[in-house]
Amino acid sequence: MAKYQKVVQWIKEKIERNELKDGDRLESEHMLSSRFGISRQTVRHALLVLEKEGLVEGRQGSGNYVRCAHQSGKTEKENTVILVSTYVNAYIFPNIIQGIEQVLTRQGYALQIMFTYNKFATERKVLEDILQMKEVAGLIIEPTQSALPSPNKAFYEEILERNIPVVFFHSYYENLPIPHISINDREAGKEAARFLIENGHTEIGGIFKLEDGQGHRRFTGYVEALLEAGLEVQDDRIVWIDTQDERQDLKLCREKVLERMKNCTACVCYNDSVAHGLSEICRGEGIRIPMDLSIVSIDNSQLAQLNMVPLTAMIHPMEKLGVRVAMQFLELIENPDADVTYEFPAEMVVRESVCRKKQV
Repeated sequence: MAKYQKVVQWIKEKIERNELKDGDRLESEHMLSSRFGISRQTVRHALLVLEKEGLVEGRQGSGNYVRCAHQSGKTEKENTVILVSTYVNAYIFPNIIQGIEQVLTRQGYALQIMFTYNKFATERKVLEDILQMKEVAGLIIEPTQSALPSPNKAFYEEILERNIPVVFFHSYYENLPIPHISINDREAGKEAARFLIENGHTEIGGIFKLEDGQGHRRFTGYVEALLEAGLEVQDDRIVWIDTQDERQDLKLCREKVLERMKNCTACVCYNDSVAHGLSEICRGEGIRIPMDLSIVSIDNSQLAQLNMVPLTAMIHPMEKLGVRVAMQFLELIENPDADVTYEFPAEMVVRESVCRKKQV
């Protein structure tokens, strides 16, 4: 056995016997060098091996500490968290995933990512594959078409029956008792509409996504704001779209959008992607933003900042949400009965896409 391996084995055995616990400080390099009669360089090599295995964490100026000793002896699959997301595109999802990965990696977990592309059939296959795995640490899932009755509900119920830790992120199915971490979509829709009302707008349209729960909750908030201001909710000012419409920049429903927005001075958009599509339609028709049509969006992604008229937008915390997802997930692992649901409050960034409507 190589000299450094003796150090590795000794520390691992102490962790397995619970003589070293998560967060415990290891002996100094000098002490380990004296204990085993080896050079400090050899000790450093042993600590580096343990660090790569996720068992030790070096802290500059402080020493080396045990991390995730509670996972010692587990198989690789037991340390694997499955993350299921709808999309892989460069909208908000990479930032969310980055936040999740940062936290879980520090805690010694490996992250395996799968995508459903917001299709029930793909989600079904993903869930089937997961349920065939013998051991996983838990699941972090963005549900597919969360506003619709899910044909995959039975798979989620089986996950719960097996006591597999699971949380939803970004959205959730209201008829499943699975905790979620998201923004407060109802408040986001409400604050977006309220801001337009405060700027003198009374003819306010809306474009919302039909198959995702976020769209319904944002619409609910929009309606609440109008009713509280004594304004009528008019069906002919609302456009419901689906994923294909969104991904095609509203080109597939251009005429409907123009018809429904023609008597509006402002619009609440489901997200930045939809607002960008609406902006492109307006540019083609000579409709000026914000003079002819003011727009408030939701997400505050790079798309909001790069839009031809930078968008006033409700903030999606993205990476912070990802970090919170991971933290709530870890809490669920430690306490399976904990209610780890969390919704970020609505906040806004004001840019040039809204103007005050002149009173006649």
